[in-house]
Amino acid sequence: MLAVQKEYEKEVQKIKRQYQAQQAPFIEARDKVLSEKAGSEDAATGTPALKGFWVQALLNHPAFEDEVESYDIPVLEFLRTIEAEDLDKEDAEKGFRLIFHFAENPYFTEGSLTQEYHMQEPNRYNGEVKVKELKGCSPSWKAGQDVTMGKPAKQAGGKKKKSHKEKMLEPRKSFFRDFFRSLKEGDELPEDVDTQQLCMQIGDDEMEEEEMVDALLENAYDCGMALRTQIIPFAVRWYTGEAAPDEEYDDEEEEEEEEDEDVELEEEEGGRKGGKKKAEQQECKQQ
Repeated sequence: MLAVQKEYEKEVQKIKRQYQAQQAPFIEARDKVLSEKAGSEDAATGTPALKGFWVQALLNHPAFEDEVESYDIPVLEFLRTIEAEDLDKEDAEKGFRLIFHFAENPYFTEGSLTQEYHMQEPNRYNGEVKVKELKGCSPSWKAGQDVTMGKPAKQAGGKKKKSHKEKMLEPRKSFFRDFFRSLKEGDELPEDVDTQQLCMQIGDDEMEEEEMVDALLENAYDCGMALRTQIIPFAVRWYTGEAAPDEEYDDEEEEEEEEDEDVELEEEEGGRKGGKKKAEQQECKQQ
């Protein structure tokens, strides 16, 4: 049975590759249109025909709306396109690579940045997949242009004279720090990770360090897959917002969940009151 399942998955991979090849001309045509400089107000950006195209597409996706900071946006405006490819063309299960192609810009020297997702062998019985290692690519920032570093947060109190330490920069949350992170199973938790924010995001206030590393790997994989399977092939729809989840529908779901919780609480309270009345009746009979 397991051998049949493996053969089935190989055939599925072949079909996916066939359809990806059919999508390629459409993606190339889209990139060509976006790169047109004629009539552009800012021809130096990554998508002269529509400045900030990729930034807006990312911001409209739930996986990235909280990952891109305001100071990341000017850098991402130089993004020309995003490409996805398997690490092994003969075996997609080994993982994939995302390539961010940038126009020449005042921020860093590279023309492209990559992020690799190295996968464990999937569980054949339940289909579970798990990333074992991330291999990121840190930009070579030009002098004074590193958006992943910022001034320390101001402390409460009166004004003080600026010291040498106060002039130093410290790591801060950034798409270019978090998305292009290198990390693997068994690593120590990176010092720049905001553990409080991570615990809130996962919904667990008592996570161990190993669990936090696993959560970072899982979240990175989810973001990578969102780019590969949703944003890259349907970037125009994400840019316009057509592909974004319906906020009204989400609000309705939240309201229904709240109503269900209220009903459950009322039933619990009613049960307690009913139990109390029965107990009182029994006491009366005994008297």
